[in-house]
Amino acid sequence: MSVAVSVVIPAYGRTELLLKCVRSLAGQTLSADRFEVFVVDSSPDGANERAMRELAASVPFRLTCLRKSPEGPGPSRNLGARQNESPFIAFLDSDCVTAPGWLEGGLHAFQEGVGIVQGRVLADPETPAGVFTHYIVIEAESHFYETANIFYRRETFHQCGGFPADLAPHADRPFGGEDAMAAWTAKRMGWGTAFAREALVYHEVRPVTVKQWICIRPLLMVPLLVKRFPELRRFMFGGYFYDRAQCLLLLALAGAAGAVWQPWLAALAIPYGLHRGLGPSKTLTGPLRVLRVGAYFLRDAASLGYLLGGSVRFRTILL
Repeated sequence: MSVAVSVVIPAYGRTELLLKCVRSLAGQTLSADRFEVFVVDSSPDGANERAMRELAASVPFRLTCLRKSPEGPGPSRNLGARQNESPFIAFLDSDCVTAPGWLEGGLHAFQEGVGIVQGRVLADPETPAGVFTHYIVIEAESHFYETANIFYRRETFHQCGGFPADLAPHADRPFGGEDAMAAWTAKRMGWGTAFAREALVYHEVRPVTVKQWICIRPLLMVPLLVKRFPELRRFMFGGYFYDRAQCLLLLALAGAAGAVWQPWLAALAIPYGLHRGLGPSKTLTGPLRVLRVGAYFLRDAASLGYLLGGSVRFRTILL
């Protein structure tokens, strides 16, 4: 029986997470002779390669580990995709584990003209999610088409040219953006997209430092995405703001500056305070909600810095 889908997993360090990810594929409802797995490792040591070679003897599917120099996850996915001729490619991140129906759910969503199927991503239920944790949740088709869980028709993947390299190839947390670039290139070529709730994976809930919580580096790349694909502006708040919070923050900053001459302009900060102070919170309730405003002000201000830096660097406007 021919292979229906090839799973490609880029890896950079984090051997235990990679092992957990690959082992989860042994529970797929799709027959093990209908899929194969390619791990593409660009770690500075051989720990991942050794672990995959040992694991290959015990899993029911064909498992291949490839090595390459670090360029970010995009080129690693490209290398894995070039190693096979199956009609579909399933891209999975090494910090995710798959639900049993992941592959069948993704493949089932491909209809005539559909070139990309995005799957559902939830936080790993085995780990509590708090304020200072990082994880991804995708419960509807995302305009960024994150490759934590996404399927490509092989023809679509080759036509769009694959994924570009990252600006920080040696970083544990790349700048990203390569997934959106590939998907929007394919969409411009006329390929349709779909979302498959049944194609479910669980994303690692990872502790982060206060600095990591405040500084969201991938925002630097969003102005570049908007410049290359102006279609993305319809997903941005007012077309020129990343989200509502950024728009209200700029209004608040303008009010604070203008209050030097007209004190009543300080009232322009009220919408931002209400937006951040009254937002949903699992940890801060009652009068403590006011603390959210200060914490999120630091985060939103840092985000504004990244967006402004990206706007200057890539000569476009998205704040």
